[in-house]
Amino acid sequence: MFLRTVLIGACAALVSHAASVPSQITFNKDVLSILQKRCQGCHRPGEVAPMSLLTYRDARPWAKAIREAVLTRKMPRWFADPHYGKFSNDRSLTNNEIDTLVSWVDGGAREGDSIRRPVADRMGGRLEHRQARRGFRDAARF
Repeated sequence: MFLRTVLIGACAALVSHAASVPSQITFNKDVLSILQKRCQGCHRPGEVAPMSLLTYRDARPWAKAIREAVLTRKMPRWFADPHYGKFSNDRSLTNNEIDTLVSWVDGGAREGDSIRRPVADRMGGRLEHRQARRGFRDAARF
């Protein structure tokens, strides 16, 4: 009877521990889609950012800097005052996206399975970025 109670208690402890441990955050499964949506318009070759964040190989050396920049909300840059409305091109990170990026770095900045990688954005935000720089009238020519 004692052994049965111990086994049931051990099983319950394992199940509760497994339920409390979040799934491992990886670059391919969780981070890349955030970078595609919020960062790659500038963080790509030929654009204004000093480094590319298109691939895991590009982003991994910058993991700690990414963590610091998103926690301090230094990146992505967005200078519009939210008191004057919501902007369709706002690249600001949500709290959930910040938590995901920070958890990725704190968890060892793992790459993960490449099969979980989202489909690459063909334009990578590039057209939208050019439109913002040139203004609406020039963007209408695209």
